[in-house]
Amino acid sequence: MEFEIKLTGQLSTNALSPGEETPAYGILVDPSVNAQHHQHMFCARLDMAVDDLEGGQGLEVVEQEVEAIPRGGINNPFGNGFRVKETVLKDEVEAQRVGSAATARSWVVRNPKVRNRLGQAVGYKIVVPENPLILASADSLVARKGAFATKNLWVTPYKPTEMWPAGDYPTQSAGGGGLPVWTRQKRSVQGVDVVVWPCYGLTHVVRTEDFGTMPVEMISIKIKPVSFFDRNPAQNLPVEKNKASVEAMGERGCCGGNPTSPPN
Repeated sequence: MEFEIKLTGQLSTNALSPGEETPAYGILVDPSVNAQHHQHMFCARLDMAVDDLEGGQGLEVVEQEVEAIPRGGINNPFGNGFRVKETVLKDEVEAQRVGSAATARSWVVRNPKVRNRLGQAVGYKIVVPENPLILASADSLVARKGAFATKNLWVTPYKPTEMWPAGDYPTQSAGGGGLPVWTRQKRSVQGVDVVVWPCYGLTHVVRTEDFGTMPVEMISIKIKPVSFFDRNPAQNLPVEKNKASVEAMGERGCCGGNPTSPPN
């Protein structure tokens, strides 16, 4: 599954100041017209149920990342080995996570009470884009109102009044509401009904080609089954032989001297 956001529209522009030739925080898109570089920050609220008719009771969130194995011994004699490290996130402070492209970090929401045919706990992996977090200073009004964007993942126990990652009224507030306030309680997120908040953004370094109506920029999060199915559920080709499929090499060379099958 993929949740895709497409961005287009008009750039935010301003006239250059007197004596200013090259804008410091944007790019010229027309004579004396600057378009500012900027960010678009998003957060999704996922109240997940993983093969659970009770609505997601007893779930856990596991962080996965790869790490190199020290060279040597019988396990890694040639130095090319690596493994996947898993960490169960225990409380909502520990579950404030930042992505890492260097370690392919991702998070799996698992139901340890349900197993596939191989005995593995069923789950779904959440993959967020590898883009910068919010770049505004931590004490700025923008960063205080958008504090959710300082992390790529938050996890909280389900509470029906906790709906909006920046609080109920971010426009009228002084900032700091929502996820940063809720997670100070350090509630457990292991073996409970969890809500997962993947946060991601697009840092738009403007091009002249984005002016006047910009072409579409796309960003998405992905939710992938992990040990949920017994095998590839899309692998449903018919069992009978395809008559157009023939051996490439026969007794008389390629295709046995027969004409090749027409292309599909």
